[in-house]
Amino acid sequence: MCEVCQSEGKDYLFLNGPKKYIYNNNLYKVYKNSIAPVRLCYIHSIELFMLGEKRFLKEHLSFARRLATRSRNISAPDESLFGF
Repeated sequence: MCEVCQSEGKDYLFLNGPKKYIYNNNLYKVYKNSIAPVRLCYIHSIELFMLGEKRFLKEHLSFARRLATRSRNISAPDESLFGF
């Protein structure tokens, strides 16, 4: 399932129509010295390409919050993942 659709409570099968593919994408500017792998549907992968990472995360704040909590569970508590 698409992580953005899941965080926003949308039905990704209805949103994408006959294209029901899930794409593995990477976010490079989210974490410090790390890549964030995400699974996106066709519509959201195109939106990520068109907007760029920063604007895409601003448009989907619930997804950005979920991404931040996922990173907190993976990393050490004394490190800042966002570079500050």
